[in-house]
Amino acid sequence: MTEQVKRQLIKALAYNPEENRNVLKENLNITDDEIDSVTGEEVMAERNYYIEMGYLH
Repeated sequence: MTEQVKRQLIKALAYNPEENRNVLKENLNITDDEIDSVTGEEVMAERNYYIEMGYLH
């Protein structure tokens, strides 16, 4: 997985944590292992950024 794809995955998980794994795998062309490689800390940092910017409530 490239750094760009990882960044897109983190953004997708931060913005919509309920996103179906199969949808993410299909859209980003990644595997379950690649999804699992993203830490909760990375996702929460991005999510907190979205909250600070007013994108999420």
